[in-house]
Amino acid sequence: MVAKRSHRKFGPSGFALPLVVLLSMVATMAIAIMLERQGHQTLTTIRQLRWTQDRHLERGVREVAGSWLTSASRRLNEISKSGGHALDLNMEDGRTIRLDIEDAQGRVLSNFDGVAENELPFAQGAYDAIVMAAGDPEELERWTRTVGPAAISAASAPEEVLAAAVAPMIGESQALSMARDIVLAREDAADEPGTQWLRQIIAEYMTEMEDRRTMQRLLVAEPNLWRIRITVLDGRGRIGSMYEAIVHVDGREIRHRAESGEFRPLGPFLLWRRMEEAEVIAQAVARR
Repeated sequence: MVAKRSHRKFGPSGFALPLVVLLSMVATMAIAIMLERQGHQTLTTIRQLRWTQDRHLERGVREVAGSWLTSASRRLNEISKSGGHALDLNMEDGRTIRLDIEDAQGRVLSNFDGVAENELPFAQGAYDAIVMAAGDPEELERWTRTVGPAAISAASAPEEVLAAAVAPMIGESQALSMARDIVLAREDAADEPGTQWLRQIIAEYMTEMEDRRTMQRLLVAEPNLWRIRITVLDGRGRIGSMYEAIVHVDGREIRHRAESGEFRPLGPFLLWRRMEEAEVIAQAVARR
């Protein structure tokens, strides 16, 4: 007998399975791409929503701080001496806006735009001296500021800043002694109003009346440049966001701007910024 050879024929069903697998892969990739795009769109929408919410919150916080300044501008020095805590404003949604202030005039002015002509010589002299005294750029940055009056707050300036600032007027040796006397005297006069303590020290180092007047324009016992820290706390007392502002309060200047309707992009503030996340974390740790 002769064995019959069988021949297996592949019909259309032999190609069905690979085709189904291929189509499934294409469909899966298409769905994945669609989901990824949808995810990106969702994240973009969330970011835009958060940005809008943050902007509205920041504007509201700025308005609150600006409105408070119009009524409290004459009490800033008193508030600062009492620890710096100025206001807690409780919102309907459970959040709290906290305002704290501190003397921001204890550094040397490095930008002379707007400085009066009669103040330029001692302002520039103080800056040149602080540049020479600073050991590195970071230290120079800590000892200088770009806004505010030319006068330096004797109530908060570091001893090194005071010594460098007055050295062009009375010499380096005398400047070191005067700076030390100021630091010791301001600790005793911290809870006492007035500027007599500083006038007495200036009189000890300068005999000429005109020189005393110049020094009294350079060093002041009662500052009018302030740093305001605005903290937004949630219902559990956790820090949500923080802002820092610099304001120059000279007599009734804030109230005058508000009543005259003078427009300024930052309101009454010379500087305004939202603090970085690392700064907020550091503040949260410090509060514990």
